[in-house]
Formats: sequence, structure tokens, C-alpha cells
Amino acid sequence: MLIRNRLTIIFTVLATAIQITLSLLVWYFYSVYRQEEFYSRLEGKARVTGRVLISRRHLHDDFFKNMVRTDLLTIVEEQISIYDDRRNLVFTNRTLKESDYYKEKIPLLDRASLFEFKSGHLESIVISYRDRGQLFYIFASGYDRIGLSKLATLQQILLLANLLGFTLIVLAGWYFSGRVLKPISRIVDEVEQITATHLHKRVNEGNRRDEIAQLAMTFNQMLFRLEDSFVSQRSFVSHASHELRTPLTNTLGTLETSLRYDQNPTDWRDSMEVAVEELKKVITLTNGLLGLAKVTDGTVALTAVQVDDCLLTAIGQVQTKYPSRHLPLQFMTDEDESLTVKGSATLLTTAFLNVLDNACKYSTEPVAVQLKASDGQIAVTVTDKGRGIAEADTTHILNPLYRGKNVEGVPGYGIGLAVTQKIVDLHLGILQITSVVNQGTTVSIRLPGNEYIT
Repeated sequence: MLIRNRLTIIFTVLATAIQITLSLLVWYFYSVYRQEEFYSRLEGKARVTGRVLISRRHLHDDFFKNMVRTDLLTIVEEQISIYDDRRNLVFTNRTLKESDYYKEKIPLLDRASLFEFKSGHLESIVISYRDRGQLFYIFASGYDRIGLSKLATLQQILLLANLLGFTLIVLAGWYFSGRVLKPISRIVDEVEQITATHLHKRVNEGNRRDEIAQLAMTFNQMLFRLEDSFVSQRSFVSHASHELRTPLTNTLGTLETSLRYDQNPTDWRDSMEVAVEELKKVITLTNGLLGLAKVTDGTVALTAVQVDDCLLTAIGQVQTKYPSRHLPLQFMTDEDESLTVKGSATLLTTAFLNVLDNACKYSTEPVAVQLKASDGQIAVTVTDKGRGIAEADTTHILNPLYRGKNVEGVPGYGIGLAVTQKIVDLHLGILQITSVVNQGTTVSIRLPGNEYIT
């Protein structure tokens, strides 16, 4: 069901329920008012009758009939009955068939001075009246034709008003739900125009204050991230295809040349060695790309890991690769600080290895390594005095397969720092790189301690 239809139905149900509730309250209170007003008229009639017929001794003459002819407040089907203290009927203006029924109501006056009851369509009251030491019971009954007619008219008016109100509520609900959802419909139309080739388009953010504007702003932020991802992906695919094509082409050319022209085992061996070296490059690049994909998919299990163990392992591997390079390690940790983080030992070792390998690859001087733990943070800082990174390359250096302009002649594929960044992000850490061309580079990896991760 469309949201507009759902909102219209909900609005209609709520508004109609409120309208019907108010109508019922109006009808109920008017009904109570009519009944109380009619009982008040009956009481007044009964007391007037008591004063006229009992106090003036007209119980047994035609005075009441003459009074009725001139009484403008005569009630429809009016019936007046008077009983003495022995519950004998002493007066009635009509033939009374319910004498016993009326007598049964007299004892109820012991608890009140007035008792109201209904008999069929007639509404009745009974009051006690004392005159000269004698007690009488006066019954007054009648049919409130005018009051009930007004009540029936009110019911018709309320029914018609509710039917008309229901129609207006449906129309108003449909109109206002359309007005409320119009910005969303506009966003839907704008989103339909955004495709992979038009990611630069953005959604209108409106007044930038209400919830719909916040939705549009959130969607635009997602588009920014998506566009960056698409651009990075295109760049990644372009660089990856280029990097893979070159060694594969060299391998194919070497083997084809060897197949056509090499005549002796020495030439075959030389060609195979060249092909093997090119294939090693392909394998290295492929492993780097697979490592990057593994880190990116976020399926790595994280456990408690000792950062110093990972760092020492990485230093040992780099020392084996560069035996002549000196890597002094400096510990700067507080006594109560832990070197444990929540992460993956393999991935952290890879991150440290990539940073150390880059430092040794682009510098011939000693590489300083510092491990520091304070304020719940663990920082590993690697400083070299090598070629540095040009300012124009700093914004792209973490992109996969991107290499600086001043590293020509040094083997590599530009994957190491990209993998390191992904690993640091996975561990909720921060990777900072500061560099000056021909003066050196400092890479710092900051990780939150295990007790600070929830």
C-alpha cells in the first residue's frame, strides 16, 4: 500500500473517531439535560398540584379539570395521582391501571425526597407531601414529546454532520498527505535521474531543517561517498589492468621469442628466468590485490592481540629482507598501560610490515621505530630519511595502485599503504603520514587500547 493511502486512512480513522466521540458526547449530555429538565417540570407540576388540591381541599371536586383547561404548561399524556399515608388512591386525573405498580415505588421515598422512574414511554416521579400533619404521595407522569422530538432532530443533525465530516476528512487527508509527501515524490524523481554515468547529480535539500531535508542531505552524502568509490574503482581497475598487462605481455613476448629463436639450452634457461621473474611480479601483485580485497570485505575475526609482538615480528621479517638496514626500536610506555588491542595479529603484522618495508625501500639510512602507549592509545611511529612524498601525491598516496612521481626505478605496485589504511580502519585506528621531499617520511599508526573498545 502506498504511504499516501496509508496516511489518508490513518488520518481518516483518527479524525472520524474523534468526530464520532464528540457527537456521542453531545447527544448523551443533551439527553441527560432533557431528562433532568423534564423531571424538573414533573416535580414542579406535582408540587403545584399538592398545594392546589391538598392544601385547598379540592381533591373531590372539578377544580383540577378547570385548572388544566387554563394551564399553558400542560404535559402531554399528563397523569397526576395522589395516595394517602395508607397508600390508598385519593385522586387521579385518569383511569389508573398501574395502581399496584405505583404503590411499589412509595417505599423508595424512605431514602430520598424524590424518586424518578420510567413506565413504558412515560417518565414519572413520586414525591412526599405533608399537609396539616397528614402525609400524601403525589405521582406525576407524562410524555416529553417536544424534548424527545428535539433529541431525534439532534440525532439526525449529528448523523448528517458526521457523514459530511467523513467526506471532508477523506478529502482533506488525501490532500494533506499529498502535500506532506510531495518533497519525497520530488526526491524519488530526482533519484531516478541519477545513474552510474550521472553520479555528479544531487538531490534538492529543501530548507535543510526538517526530516525530509535531512533525508535528502543524508542521501547526498551517500552519493558523495558512492561517487568517490566509483572514481576509486575506475582508477583501481585502470591501474590494475595496466600493472597486470605489462608483466604478462613481457612473459608472453619472452616465451614466444624463445620458442622461435632459441636453439640451445642456455638461451632457453635465460628466457625462462626472465619469464619466471615476470610471473613473480604478477603473483606479488595478485597477492596484494587479494590481501586488499580480504581486508575490505570486513569478515576478519578480531581477538586480543599484543601490538609489541606484531611489531617485533614485522621488524624481524624486514630485517631478513634488508639485512644491512638498522631498525632501532624505542619503547615509551607507562607502567599501567597495556599493549593489547582488539584486532587481528596477522593483519596488524602486515600493516607494520608494509610501513617498515616502504621505509627501508626508499631510504638507505637507519629507520627509527617507536612504540608508545599512553592515555589508552597505542602508537607505532616509523621515521625514515629517504626520498619523501611530493605534496601533489599526498592526497592520492593511499589509493590502491597509486605511486608517487619520485619513486621510478624502485619496484612496487602502490598497494602496501592502501592495505595498511584498510587494516587501520578495521581496528578503529588512525593512520597519519607526514613527509618532506628528500628529507624523509614519518608514518604513525594510532590504535585504541582493548579496554577502550566496546
